[in-house]
Formats: sequence, C-alpha cells, structure tokens
Amino acid sequence: MNRRLFSIPLFAVCALAGCLVRTSTRLGPVGPVAPAPDQPAELAAGGPIEAGCSFNAAEIKRDMGDTVQILCPAGCASTGATWGSEVYTADSTICRAAIHAGATPASGGMVTVHLEPGRPAYRGSSRHGVDSSDYGSYRASYRFLGVPAAAPDPVAQAPQIIEAGCSFNAAQIHGEMGSEHRVSCPAGCSTTGGIWGTDVYTADTGICHAAVHAGVVSDQGGEVTVILEPGRPAYRGSLRNGVQSSDYGSYRSSFRFHR
Repeated sequence: MNRRLFSIPLFAVCALAGCLVRTSTRLGPVGPVAPAPDQPAELAAGGPIEAGCSFNAAEIKRDMGDTVQILCPAGCASTGATWGSEVYTADSTICRAAIHAGATPASGGMVTVHLEPGRPAYRGSSRHGVDSSDYGSYRASYRFLGVPAAAPDPVAQAPQIIEAGCSFNAAQIHGEMGSEHRVSCPAGCSTTGGIWGTDVYTADTGICHAAVHAGVVSDQGGEVTVILEPGRPAYRGSLRNGVQSSDYGSYRSSFRFHR
C-alpha cells in the first residue's frame, strides 16, 4: 500500500477536528502560573517557607506587621548570628533565634514569625543552649508568636522603654540634647565596657555600667532615666559603688541620670 496516500497534513486534521495548535509562546502559558524564579514557591503560594539555617527575616518580602510561617530544619543552633531576646534584629538567623526563644527545639519544626519595626536597642542573653548578643539600633525586627511573653506589643501611649544590653551607650540613642530616655538595664553590668566621668559621663560610656557607678541601680539591674547633654572639655573619673570610672578629655556629647 502506498503510505503517501494516507499522509494528511497535521493542520488539516486539526481543522477537521476543531483542535488548536499553539505555535507561539505569545499565547501565554497553559495551566497554573509558576512563581518567578527568585520567589520561593512556598512564599508565592502563601504556605510555609522551607528555610535553611542561614535564612533571616530581612529576606522575607512582606509588610511590617505580617506573620509568616517558617519550617526550620534540624541542627541550626550553631549556624549564623543572633541579636536580641524575644525581639530580634531582622538579620538574625530565624531558626537559630527560634531555638533561643524556645519556639522550636534544636531538632527543628514550624514557627510563626511576626515582622516588627526596628528598635533602639536589643538585649542579648543565653537561653536554651544558644547565646545571643546585644545590639544597638536596627531598622527592622521580628519575634515569634505562640511562645510565652512573645505576643506583639500593644499600642502604648507611654514613652518607649529601651530594653538595653550591658554594652548599650548613649551615643546609640537618637534624640535632641536635653531629651530624656527611659532605659531598662539587665543584671550583671557592673564590669562590662569602659566608663568615663562622674555624674556626667561621655556618651560612649555604657549606660548600665554607669548607672551602677552613679548608684541609680544595683548590679541586679533596673530602669533608669538618661538625659542627653552636650560634650564637655573634661571628665573626672572616680571609684563609686564598687565601680571605677576613668578620666577623659574633651568629648563631643555626654549623658547623666535623672534622679
């Protein structure tokens, strides 16, 4: 039999059968649209992000106040860096911070991250086998929902209290000369960092260290009110309350405590 007699062009068959043949990508994709290559499939679908140990909240493309679920793998306790306690800088690795916060064990699991504005300071601590560090001002933060003391802060009318670490100093406070700022000091700051002055201190002096020297708190910590002041031509050191401060020459700005 001559095969050529039965060789009917494909377009003729489709014309008879009423089918369409896509001959150009201009017609667009057929079926569900895939996420863009630079967008994780889980995030595009609204589901949890299957993160690695190095993933941090600065990589989450969501709005402030949004919550995002993160699925953490095992073994993240020693990966990356963490700054803060309960509230963390956005560049802190999420899964390591989740272990520190008690939101997930070292074996991994699902956590819910709440994106928050930046803070003037972050206090480090040692929790659940993970050490986090102090940090000053950072542009964005996050916390974990569903763990004790981790609910979003209510809108408050009172002045913000800076939850400082022992290394926090007045040079990290953004405010006008003469402005007052409430600072909460942790325990154990009497031996941390340098201290220059007496009653009036250089702005780069650790606030909580100076607070013990000035006698406004003990080494157990507490809240203090810091007043920002202009620089002075000299600062005199002294020994007070078991803390030795040093002399210093001219410095550009100062602070003292409201008693």
